[in-house]
Amino acid sequence: MAFKSKQLPEEYYESTFPAHRAVLAARSQVFKAELFGSMADATMSTVTVQDIEPAAFKVMLRFMYTDSFPADKELGNSPTDMLQHLLAAADRYALDRLKLICSWKLIGHISVDTVGSILVLAETYNCPELKNKCLDFFGVEKNFKEAAFSDGFAILLQKFPSLAAELRRRVTGQS
Repeated sequence: MAFKSKQLPEEYYESTFPAHRAVLAARSQVFKAELFGSMADATMSTVTVQDIEPAAFKVMLRFMYTDSFPADKELGNSPTDMLQHLLAAADRYALDRLKLICSWKLIGHISVDTVGSILVLAETYNCPELKNKCLDFFGVEKNFKEAAFSDGFAILLQKFPSLAAELRRRVTGQS
């Protein structure tokens, strides 16, 4: 399977990951439709996957084969970033178990620096438990005051203004 990421310059963005069509199709309805659907080319030897970091795709592929998730120390220099990329990939390929694992693990990575970006992901990819944990974290006045100045919080307010109202209610204790 060929992989390309549009997030990197062209000279860096092609990595190849060998995979079996049957395994991918068995684990993901999205891959099944892509590889065996009416528009699929049965002779196609490679599939181009876009907008997923190569390292995240590799972890996702390993999960699809083994149904095991690596320890945080195996997720690279920034486990939080990797978990965020994996959550997006799991949602895109309808890998519900992987999505749930990423969501649970991200709960342990909530901090004043990450809560804004994690809440954006929770809202974007419909992860209610992760969203509630982020809102609870914001509900602590000290955390809110510090996190409100993060880049992730600014993005949160731009993308999801309705969450700003929900945060305000939580912080002020209103129903």
